Amino acid sequence: MPTSVLSKRSCDRCHAIKERCRRPRATESCERCSRLGHVCRNQRPAKKPGRRPQLQSPTPRSDSPSATMPLELDTWSEWQGFSSDESGLVRQMVLSEDCLASFTIGPSFADPQRRVIVSSCFTSAPIVKDSMVAVAASWLGDSRHIATTYCRASSAMSILRSLEIRDTNDVADCLVLGAMLLTFAFKLRPGDAFPIARRTLSLVKPRYDTLQQDDPERQVFLSCLVTTELLDCFLQCQVPTLRFRPISLPGHVDRFVGLCTHLLPLLYDLCEVNQAFSHAEHDDMEGIYATLDHLERKFADWQPEMEPGFLTSFTGGEIAHMLCQVQVFRQMAFLIIHRMRYPFNVNDGPAQVMSRTILDNLQLTQAMTQKAVRCVGLAFVVACFELQDPAAREHWLPKCNTLVGYSVDHRKRLENIVKSLWTARDGGGCIYSFNLTQAIRPTS
Repeated sequence: MPTSVLSKRSCDRCHAIKERCRRPRATESCERCSRLGHVCRNQRPAKKPGRRPQLQSPTPRSDSPSATMPLELDTWSEWQGFSSDESGLVRQMVLSEDCLASFTIGPSFADPQRRVIVSSCFTSAPIVKDSMVAVAASWLGDSRHIATTYCRASSAMSILRSLEIRDTNDVADCLVLGAMLLTFAFKLRPGDAFPIARRTLSLVKPRYDTLQQDDPERQVFLSCLVTTELLDCFLQCQVPTLRFRPISLPGHVDRFVGLCTHLLPLLYDLCEVNQAFSHAEHDDMEGIYATLDHLERKFADWQPEMEPGFLTSFTGGEIAHMLCQVQVFRQMAFLIIHRMRYPFNVNDGPAQVMSRTILDNLQLTQAMTQKAVRCVGLAFVVACFELQDPAAREHWLPKCNTLVGYSVDHRKRLENIVKSLWTARDGGGCIYSFNLTQAIRPTS
């Protein structure tokens, strides 16, 4: 192919994922392939000259998934190592608005989510393929694929256990693999969510500081893994694997936790203080309480960063969703801090106010958007811990499915955690945030 034509064409990889292809000269690798260490090729057939013939079928709407997806989705089985059944399952998942909407804040994040999935299948199929098929088979709800689901998930878990992280490319692959396995676990094996998140983050941690802040797509799944691990770390009085580092790019909004990324490192610090209390001697208490006071001021002083144009960049439902997360995350932190100072059944008044604030915010936002709020499992659990009236317990606990979402099995796990603490609380005893492990029975 003539050099003049090459210089105007995207390479095959950039073309497949619809990314801008930049190259200094036509004979050199593009910037993206050079950065990721891929071979830069331009071997797809050239388009025929002239206008394309008009088809009789209606043109897809511009906001339809099929209108924005790479054409290579139709040929996965030919060049990606997927069987026709596997490629059909994954393609169905990628094009399903309902499936993608189960995890991101809203429709504005659907296309970026698709691009990440397609790009990973294109560039890292040997690592992520089994996890993609497991997720697709589990969430599409077809009972014919149940055997495939568990077989592929088991294979993907083996890959995660044996994965070696040598560079930032491996970090990106590991995060995708872990996030897909986490998605499978939320559906069918919620008790495995914590070990999956912890294993993934443990692999990523040694290279985490080398990730570039100007390339958020390489760490897009990090926040959902961190918030998943956070739930069990708090309940088990453990410190999370890594301290989240928010993306500092102007206008960046996380597709899972929205405007709350700067609260994630503070929640890590809160888990550290929680663990410090659990091991503290009497002489240590003054210093730990001083640290807790300082951390509480940080939560109180924090304000979400909204760039100019924020209100016009997202739908009304997405904005309501993100503002709810802001209120719920902050109130959750204050409630946890309160229960570090006072055991349950002591000074319950302020705790009950914070609990109702969390639950009312979740319910109002769900009623407005008809969608569960993302990454609020821990907030729902700590808010329900405070319910003492049997009628209130009976009213709020069944709402876990609509307020937190994900799956029936995930909801049952959270309900069992809450019921365990209610049983311990009703039986008396001195229960703080930092000794919950004595009160909560293990759940699967």
